[in-house]
Amino acid sequence: MTDALESLNGLIVPLAGQPLLLPNVAVAELVGYRLSQPANDGPAWFLGWILWRDQRVPLIDPEVLLGQPAAEPPQAPRSLVLNAVGGRAGSSFIAMRVRGIPRSKKIIRGEIDAAGSASEFVSQPVRLADEAETLLIPDLAAIEQALAQAGVLPAE
Repeated sequence: MTDALESLNGLIVPLAGQPLLLPNVAVAELVGYRLSQPANDGPAWFLGWILWRDQRVPLIDPEVLLGQPAAEPPQAPRSLVLNAVGGRAGSSFIAMRVRGIPRSKKIIRGEIDAAGSASEFVSQPVRLADEAETLLIPDLAAIEQALAQAGVLPAE
C-alpha cells in the first residue's frame, strides 16, 4: 500500500486451501454457479464459460490454478465475477469458482505483512493481524495473460 493510503476495503475469498484477498474494486459481482459452456480443451484450471449480464465470461478454478491440494468439489459453489485489468478489447471480465460467500474486510496499514514470496499467479502472500491464515493476493494480470496464451481471451 502507498504512503497516501491508510486503509483498503477488501474481500476474503474462501477456497479449499489458502483463501484469496482481493480489493473490493476488483469484484464486479458474486453470482450462483452456472456453467453455460464447459471447456473442451485448455488448461485444467479453465472450467469453461458462464453467461453473465448477456456476456460470455471465462471461468477458472483458482484452487487448481494456484496448485492448492486437491479437494472435493464445493457443494454450493459460486462464481465471483472480476473486472479484467489487462485492457484487452472484448474481455472486460473473468470469473472464478469459489466456495461460499466472500467476507468483507477493512485492511488497515500496519495490520498487513508480507508472508512469503510471489509465485506465478500470486502477487503476494500476506498475513493480516487478526486472521489466522495466510491470504493470497492473486496476480490478476498474470491470470488474464495465461487465459490469452491458452486462446481463451484475445491477445493484446
